[in-house]
Amino acid sequence: MISAREVVEQAGVDVNGLIDRLTSAATAELSAVYRYTILTAYPLGFADEELRQILKDIRDEDRHHFDALVNRIYELDGTLPEDIRQFLGSGHASPWGIPGDAQDPVTTLIEDVRRAVHPYGGLCDLTEGRDRRTFVLAQAIRNEKVEHMAWLEEFLSTGPPARFRPGFRGRSPFLSRLSIASERTEPTA
Repeated sequence: MISAREVVEQAGVDVNGLIDRLTSAATAELSAVYRYTILTAYPLGFADEELRQILKDIRDEDRHHFDALVNRIYELDGTLPEDIRQFLGSGHASPWGIPGDAQDPVTTLIEDVRRAVHPYGGLCDLTEGRDRRTFVLAQAIRNEKVEHMAWLEEFLSTGPPARFRPGFRGRSPFLSRLSIASERTEPTA
């Protein structure tokens, strides 16, 4: 049986480079989950209930992104460091702290999500027509990041965003359309 790694290599993709990019994206997603968890718990005036709900939903979707990326890394016969300090110490997390101003934190969050979209565009460019599974995964995550940005922009300009539905938490609408199993299955490229 041919492995997913072999299928992707035969398509002309540098699999080690791809795994590095996927690992970088997974590191950023786990860092985002951590940051959003802190922001939802932090007792500041800016974090009223509507914003807290948005941040919780973004956090939960980012956790799904992390899980899906890790699954793809292992499907390609990659691994992650067993020591989380080594994993997170790679410098991929964005360096911002807990904001204190009522308008500034949302603007900072929007810029952070905007920066998070770009690596997925690069993954799409790298894998388009050569690694369908990674391409569709990166495209789904990129679409969800754009949606996160829209939620925050709408919140900043008008209050609770019309596109945001409370209780939708963590459903990852684009990612959930994919069959991303936690166990290894037939290799798909």
